[in-house]
Amino acid sequence: MYATGAAAVIIAAAAVFAGVVRGFDGGLDLVLGALVVLVPAFWVALSLTARRSAGGAVLMGLARYTAAVVGFALLFALRPSSSPGMVLLGSILALLIPPIVLVWQQRPSK
Repeated sequence: MYATGAAAVIIAAAAVFAGVVRGFDGGLDLVLGALVVLVPAFWVALSLTARRSAGGAVLMGLARYTAAVVGFALLFALRPSSSPGMVLLGSILALLIPPIVLVWQQRPSK
């Protein structure tokens, strides 16, 4: 869950930068794209740490991606003026930053 929190902080900083460069809507689209990915990921992380079962992990993974698909559909249905590029950038950041943070955390200390 530390990686998800770190991703949220980095994405917030990127959204502020995008808001300055592309305007408020650009920053908001970046945040919304990231939330569509991070909220289901955070929910799955909490659910998997609460109970341990191999079959449950597969079902939670399917639920995570289904929730993300529904989130993207809702985002573009409720906010058709969203910039697809900024939404995609936010979701890419949300997908890439947590694994990078985990690798960084697990590197051997010297």
